[in-house]
Amino acid sequence: EYKSYLSLVVCAADVTSNKLNSHHLGMQYYYTIPKIQKQYHLSWTRAPTNCLIIKKYHDPGVLKKFKMICIWLITNQTLDVYVEGSDFEELQNIKASDMSRTSSCDDLKSLGAKNIDVEFLNLIDNIKVWTYGKDKLSNKIDFIVCLGGDGTLLYASSLFQRSVPPIIAFNLGSLGFLTPFEFKEFPTVLRKALKGTLGFTLRNRLDCTLWLRTDGSEDVESIPQSYQVLNEVIIDRGIHSGVCMVDIYCDEVFVTTVIGDGVIVATPTGSTAYAAATGASVVAPAVPCVIIAPICPHSLSFRPIMVPANCVLKCKLNPDARSKACISFDGRHRQDFTKLHVVEVCTSEYPLPCIDKESSMQDWFNGLRNCLMWNGRSTTQKPLKEKK
Repeated sequence: EYKSYLSLVVCAADVTSNKLNSHHLGMQYYYTIPKIQKQYHLSWTRAPTNCLIIKKYHDPGVLKKFKMICIWLITNQTLDVYVEGSDFEELQNIKASDMSRTSSCDDLKSLGAKNIDVEFLNLIDNIKVWTYGKDKLSNKIDFIVCLGGDGTLLYASSLFQRSVPPIIAFNLGSLGFLTPFEFKEFPTVLRKALKGTLGFTLRNRLDCTLWLRTDGSEDVESIPQSYQVLNEVIIDRGIHSGVCMVDIYCDEVFVTTVIGDGVIVATPTGSTAYAAATGASVVAPAVPCVIIAPICPHSLSFRPIMVPANCVLKCKLNPDARSKACISFDGRHRQDFTKLHVVEVCTSEYPLPCIDKESSMQDWFNGLRNCLMWNGRSTTQKPLKEKK
C-alpha cells in the first residue's frame, strides 16, 4: 500500500528466495543458498506530507517533548501532523487551561513564541486527529514518530494490521531496546529521514488467527479473530491451578505436547522479550525464523527451538487437558483459550519497518550490550607479562 510513497532499495546482493537454485553439471548437482536481505534504505518517490505521532501514555515528562516535535514538524517542515483521539483530547484540555490564564487569543499573540507552551498553543488547531477503527491510515500516513519505549512501539504496530509506514522511535521509556534514537537528536534524525538518507530494518511480525470450533469438530466459525504480532503470542494457564497442555503442529505435522505453564511463539524481535526469560536463543531481526519456547515445562529435556519462517504453526489444547488456558497477543487482547479454540500462526506478509540509527546489526548489538547487559563483566582479563 506504500509502494507509491516509498520504494525499498536493497543493499544485499541477492533477495531471499523460497527455492534453492540448482545447477546441473553432468552427473553432479550443487545448490546455492540464497542470501538474506541485510539492509534497506529509504527512497521516497515523493516528498512525505503526513506524519503520525504516538506518545507514551500517562507520562507527563513526554508531553513537553511531544510539543517540541509537533512545533518542529509543522513550522519547519510544513507537514500535516496527526495524533490519536486520546492525545487530541489531552491537547484540547491543555488549550482550555492555558486559555483560561489569558484574557484572549490576542494576549497570546502579543506574548510571541517566547516559550514552547505559547508557541504550541498557537499551532494546536493545525494538529489533526485520527480515530482508531474509524479512519484508515494506510492512505494518509507517510511515516510514524514514536515517543516512548518498547511498549509504545508495540502499540504502534498493533494499530496497523496490514502495511506499516516507516517508524522513527525515540527512547523516552525504560529499556529502549527497540528505540535507538535519543530525543535530543530529533532535528537531525528527522531531516535525514525526510531526505531518505537513513536505513531501516524490516522486523518480521506474526499473522495470528484465532478460530473457534463449533462443537469440538474441525469446523470453525466464519469470522475468526486476526492479529498482527511483533513480539509473541502466549498461551498460558493464567489463574488456573492445573498445568497447561498444548498440542503444537508445524505444517500439519504433530510436533509435541507442551505440559507446563504454557508456551510462547515468538518472532526474532520477541526473542529478547518474554522468550528470553525462558532461556530461548537471542535471534537477530534479520534471521527468518519463528521461536517456540515453553514456559516452565514439566520436563528436564524441553528446550526452546526455532523453525523456518515459512512454517505454519497450529496450537490447541490437548483433549486430556483438565482446565482451559489463556491466550494473548503482544500482551493485548487477552482471553480464554478452550478446547474449542485453535490458533494458527505464520510469518506475516506485513513486517514492521524501523529506522536504524547506525545499521541493523550495529543497533542490535548495541541494544544487547547497553540494554540487556549481554556478556557484561566488571573487568577484563589481565595480559600475561613477558618473562625477562
